[in-house]
Amino acid sequence: MTSELVIDQNQQSSVPATVAAGITVFRRLLDEVRSQTFSADENDEMAQADTLSLQDILNRNALDKDAGKRTLSAAIALLRHAHVMIENAEKTILNQENRIAQLEDLATTDELTGIQNRRGFYEAFVRELDRCERGQSEGGLLILIDLDNFKAVNDTYGHLAGDAVLRLVATTLAGEIRQMDVAARLGGDEFVLLLSNTTKEDAAGRAQRLGQRLNNLALAWHGDVIPVHASLGLRAYGKGDKIEAVFNAADTQLYARKKAGGGEKRTSK
Repeated sequence: MTSELVIDQNQQSSVPATVAAGITVFRRLLDEVRSQTFSADENDEMAQADTLSLQDILNRNALDKDAGKRTLSAAIALLRHAHVMIENAEKTILNQENRIAQLEDLATTDELTGIQNRRGFYEAFVRELDRCERGQSEGGLLILIDLDNFKAVNDTYGHLAGDAVLRLVATTLAGEIRQMDVAARLGGDEFVLLLSNTTKEDAAGRAQRLGQRLNNLALAWHGDVIPVHASLGLRAYGKGDKIEAVFNAADTQLYARKKAGGGEKRTSK
């Protein structure tokens, strides 16, 4: 029996339609690929453009690097300049602080004798009373000192001799006190001592020895011997005391002693 390929009419009509549809799809895909494909010239141009862009980037980086170096150098120079300015400023501040300290010393130091002046003493006394209030000092003794024969020294030997007597008294007072104590010249021939943070018994003993020492002083002056006489007024102080009250009490005692004859009895040598 002979085999025959039999295709019905429906199959014959459907095959060409399927092939045509496939061809159409293929052509559409080919067009899309062509639309996204560049020619060799176009590829060369793009490569050159990429090369130029890369060179621009390198050039720009080189320029940026040089600019960065210049910026860094400028920053270092500014920092060095700032460091110099800071050093100069610190020196200026130090000099100013030293000058201020000198001026403060001048403001609180008696120019003639080198010990504290009235202002310096009052400031020290305020601090001492504050320490008493806070329990940091148990109190002490204020000693007012007035030279009995000072006017006679000026009248007899001159003011230079009088200044020498004042310096001698100041040196003596400064040598009789501790570092925590204060010696000052209030003005003229009036001095004051602040024996701080000490018991009444110890302060009284020191005051007695001081009176004896002062009244046995003598100044050698161009072949003459100028004796020194002094009267003392004492007043203990402590917590709750006021400066004016302490001073007034010591001053009252001092002038009572001056009125009674002044000075301590001189000891024989």
